[in-house]
Amino acid sequence: MGIALALLAAVRWTHLAESLTFYFPSRASFLTPAAAEDVTFTTRDGLRLHGWFVRATDAQPGEKRPAILHTHGNAGSIADHLAFSAHLASAGFHVFIFDYRGYGKSDPRRLITRHDLMLDTHAALDALVARDDVDRENIGMYGVSLGGAPALAVTSRRPVVQAVCTVNAFASFPRIAHDVLPVLGPLLIPTGESNLDAAEQLRVPYLIVHGDSDEIIPVDHARQLETAAAKSGTRVQRTIIAGGDHNGIMDHATARDATVEFFRQHLLRAP
Repeated sequence: MGIALALLAAVRWTHLAESLTFYFPSRASFLTPAAAEDVTFTTRDGLRLHGWFVRATDAQPGEKRPAILHTHGNAGSIADHLAFSAHLASAGFHVFIFDYRGYGKSDPRRLITRHDLMLDTHAALDALVARDDVDRENIGMYGVSLGGAPALAVTSRRPVVQAVCTVNAFASFPRIAHDVLPVLGPLLIPTGESNLDAAEQLRVPYLIVHGDSDEIIPVDHARQLETAAAKSGTRVQRTIIAGGDHNGIMDHATARDATVEFFRQHLLRAP
């Protein structure tokens, strides 16, 4: 029993189970879309990351616009996730999507933790804000699935972000682990700061979008996030997409319209 407990503690303390069960990066090669600009930037711990800056569809080169930072889900690379935010560029926003360490063309990393995601997202936000074609007064954060974790955490710490939206996000790492593997799952995953903790610290408008047919993250996680955010007194709204599943949620016009309207309301403000 003592050996088993020691092994359990080691797996939990080293984030080994989290790294092996939450992150599925792809290093497969891919081409840059015509609408995207390749961007590289450096994290605070010295790694080089890669992303795409997608100019608003109706913007001229160099034209300053509100911008949205897209933190993507747990598998693949940006080539697999751009479709989740393409509608935002079509709606008049610049969009910046990037790969975490270990993903795509970003520097490799064998083990990844949620702390790494936070570091990478802070660096991506720094790179976005530094651009001359970005309206620094109107920056939004858009976290999809796993990306909801860094989106909420970084938004709660960076006043430059004016609005945040999460799509099919979970309430915390241990809670989603429990949904997948009751009892044992949460024992293997470190607690630490959760999406609920970050939601309670928000000071900007927050939109929660979730599909009621999400087969990966149950829709109840959306209710938990809404309850947590309401404690902070921030403006929070929840939009449940009828028939929306995990990866196909943006196929629904109601999901696209809700996210566009939210960012238009909070980032396209009159001077």
